[in-house]
Amino acid sequence: MTMTKYSIRKTSRRSGTGADRDLVVLKKSEAACLEALRDDIERKTQIAIATKLDLLKTSTALERLKSLGLAIQDEQKRWHPTKHGRSSSFKTFPDRMRRGSDKPGRGGERLLSALGRPMRGEELAVRLGVTAQRIRQLVVKLHAREYVRFGDENKPFHIIARCDDPTVLLSWHEERVLSVIPREFATNPTKIRLAAGVSGELMKDALTRLLAEGFIGKTQGPRGDTLYQMTAAGVTHPQRRASPSCAAPPRLPVESDRVLAVLSHISDAGKLRIRDISGLLGIPLQSINALFQYLKRKSLVRKVGQKLQAPYELTEEGRQALAGMIRLRAA
Repeated sequence: MTMTKYSIRKTSRRSGTGADRDLVVLKKSEAACLEALRDDIERKTQIAIATKLDLLKTSTALERLKSLGLAIQDEQKRWHPTKHGRSSSFKTFPDRMRRGSDKPGRGGERLLSALGRPMRGEELAVRLGVTAQRIRQLVVKLHAREYVRFGDENKPFHIIARCDDPTVLLSWHEERVLSVIPREFATNPTKIRLAAGVSGELMKDALTRLLAEGFIGKTQGPRGDTLYQMTAAGVTHPQRRASPSCAAPPRLPVESDRVLAVLSHISDAGKLRIRDISGLLGIPLQSINALFQYLKRKSLVRKVGQKLQAPYELTEEGRQALAGMIRLRAA
């Protein structure tokens, strides 16, 4: 469920019709809460965040809507519009503004002072020595006054930052995806999805955002597929968590010890002829020639020049495959 910032819809009286009899007069805060209910936002805290109201004002508005027969609350404390609440037209008048209501208050000032960097709700509670419920009240109020912002409005207390903090905040799913992407090697979306435990669509959206923000980079793998790897900016992001389920590397296009030896020798020398490799490894020239044809089809090696006896060098795919085989054997 995606949160929305609401603008109040005003319905004017239409003279000469029976519309006035069905017109409901609401405060702007009550109208905003009714709009949120019509958009199927059910929890009081989520309604407060969507409408940029504090919890007390949200609670008062919801109770008022309930008394007018426009809203009901179920046994799970979820709010819903009634049939009348979904269809009613309304006009609005401004809420009474209390002096100093736009200020953070003493508790809010303490929280803002503690919020020197993006933090989780439970971390703030420990730092300030207050309950999680008190943090919720303060944070929702500060959000309504535009002092703080959230990384994920569906999980607003997951990560919180001051509005003047330039740190890029990530949603819960983006954080999970970032935390499983390896720094040491690149891997494919399937491995990332399995490690992060998120759906394919959410993972795709997360990869797009992380790539746009520069927290991950992408490259082409030996099989021609797209691989992702964490960047230095991703490593230092405050929401990155050390994950025991880091995404596994993709399957290598080649895995034999003979191929490892060939690629290693070419890597060390920079470039080598087929007959040089044959002599170094003690493999018949006919066999090593067949192996090179195989490696060329895999796009792991390429010829340097047009001469028949021209040497071979590793391609980028070949360097990736070699690094993967060495890492696999070191694990």
